Amino acid sequence: MLFHEQEMPKTRSTKSTATHQELSWQGRLYAIRVLFTVMVLIVLGVDDAVCHEQTGSHFWLMLAGGLYPHAGKLLLGRFEGRRRGGYPMMVVDGLFSGVAIAALGPSSAPSAVLAAINLFNWMAVGGPFLVGLGMTAAPAGFALSEVDLSVQSASTCAASGTLAGILLVGYFFVVGRFIHHHIGRMRQHYLQFQTEADAAARAQMTADRALAGVLPASAAALLIAKGDVPTETLDGATILLIEFVWKRAESPSVAALADSFEICDSVIGRHGFECVKTFGRGYLAVSRAPTGPDDAIATAREVNNYLLDHGGLPGSPFSQRSIRVVVHCGTITAGLVQPSRLNFELLGEPMEAMNALASFAREQPLGNAIVSASARRRMQTTSGFVAVAAEQHAALYLFPLAPTP
Repeated sequence: MLFHEQEMPKTRSTKSTATHQELSWQGRLYAIRVLFTVMVLIVLGVDDAVCHEQTGSHFWLMLAGGLYPHAGKLLLGRFEGRRRGGYPMMVVDGLFSGVAIAALGPSSAPSAVLAAINLFNWMAVGGPFLVGLGMTAAPAGFALSEVDLSVQSASTCAASGTLAGILLVGYFFVVGRFIHHHIGRMRQHYLQFQTEADAAARAQMTADRALAGVLPASAAALLIAKGDVPTETLDGATILLIEFVWKRAESPSVAALADSFEICDSVIGRHGFECVKTFGRGYLAVSRAPTGPDDAIATAREVNNYLLDHGGLPGSPFSQRSIRVVVHCGTITAGLVQPSRLNFELLGEPMEAMNALASFAREQPLGNAIVSASARRRMQTTSGFVAVAAEQHAALYLFPLAPTP
């Protein structure tokens, strides 16, 4: 293993450490409905006992009011909080309120309070659509009570009116507290979602950068866009290998090798090449351009000139570096050999020949390019090339990269 487990950063668990369970959305709606029902029952009880001196005259209505929130929770509670799934219970609220308004008197202050509370609930939960359903259900409940409006007079009982006003303020205080808490929870969820979205965006950027570092830029872009890198045959491709050498035969540091490869990264794009991979001290690039061999020599000369120019500065780390270059042409196959490990390879006879050419180049003086016969045949500029003897190779040519005086 390259990395040990103890060296990896620990990810903090996102599991909540809260010691209490908060009420669900359905539970809060149930609690508000129970509160509303208790308010109605209290107003009915006071109205019967104090205003009309007929205690228990609406016993069956009060019994039904005490039972319907619980029965509704058992039968329809699982639909509460869903889009239009909780509307049936809100409609039942309208039916119950219609019956209660009929019992209290449609023109009384408690009836106005009940109507206001129901309108608020319907608008808050379902908007105009639920308001329409509720305003249909409430008259239906009123009609079910079979109250004769012609014999009802406006209620002037101060006790029930005052109590209704107090309960109205208390109800809106509780509901407002619930809404405030719910908005706070939504804000927390939004911030958590935004944090996770930012983390996902950073992870995506890191993954894209990692892909760009592991794969050729074109292959990485294709993998990001389509999720796959198809195998492709490159006819007449130009293969460029740049190997960095430290003149004192010292082993380079990771930082020094990274600086060397960055020089190549900044140069090859201007000459139509694309980095395929780096391995050891080698930098492998490919071009599909017809002028690839000439571009390869231009690339190698620019990298070599950079080392020479900067190596002459006092204390420059480039003074001890040089390069060997191999240029070859042929038809190769490019693709992912191990997709799960993003192992991108170039295959074909030209790549086998590149290994032999690289070995031959190590026997030659530094600061030169070894050019195969196939690459030289495609070059527009052939001056400066020197044929070299190679027993196991076809005709090879050596090209000095340093500018001639």
